[in-house]
Amino acid sequence: MSLDPTRALPSLKPFALTHILYDPLHPLSIPLTLLSLTPIFLFVAYFTLAVFTRRLTILLLALGSVANEALSLILKRWWKGDRPYKGLLGLGDVGEGYGMPSSHAQAAGFLVAWGMGYALSMEKRRDMEARKTGRAVDTRPGVQTVRTIRTAVCLFGLVLWSLLVAYSRYHLHYHSAYQITVGYLVGLIAGAAHFAITEHVPLHYPASIPGRIRGGIEWVWTGIGGVGGWQLGDAPGGWGEGPLFLSGADRSSTAGKKRS
Repeated sequence: MSLDPTRALPSLKPFALTHILYDPLHPLSIPLTLLSLTPIFLFVAYFTLAVFTRRLTILLLALGSVANEALSLILKRWWKGDRPYKGLLGLGDVGEGYGMPSSHAQAAGFLVAWGMGYALSMEKRRDMEARKTGRAVDTRPGVQTVRTIRTAVCLFGLVLWSLLVAYSRYHLHYHSAYQITVGYLVGLIAGAAHFAITEHVPLHYPASIPGRIRGGIEWVWTGIGGVGGWQLGDAPGGWGEGPLFLSGADRSSTAGKKRS
């Protein structure tokens, strides 16, 4: 069908997920608009990492973030809170749908809680990985100091990013301070709960119900070979190359290649 400028256009609407209005005269509007879009960029990053690294932790983080977004939609339809500039003085709406809670602030709070939990469990993860691979843990004082500083810098950056994302929704007039605060707190609770169920409890109590469920998911994930299939990130194999698909000889050959 060719374009016909003489024909009337159908009723069109913007894609609300990435459509953002901003004040072109304010010097912070564009940086804060880009910050406001970063939670959406993170979804792309999660699933890209899941494909190329095939790490179950990344996959569970991605699925948890999707579930957190679904929770935000449910709460919006339950609380039915209007946005602060909905039809105000006939000037038009800023944002579509309900505004309570802020989905962006909730996504930021979710990642902060999950990231803090992951950072605080790094030593435990290194110890378990060392026992699994038979390699000694590097306990040199200099290395430990670097790791502590690096973790502190990453956590500071994560918290700062999340607060700026939350503020961007206020600056751009999409949410009230109350809606942003509630969204951030809901995200913190959801992120902490998701990390506890999918990472903390299975890590420390593998025989627990969450530990067994994660173990079953990991068995399937490893069995099918994850997703993807590109030799990026030092992750050999891909879907269709796991133990559930390979014969005994092929399985032994693959295991030998991974050890070499």
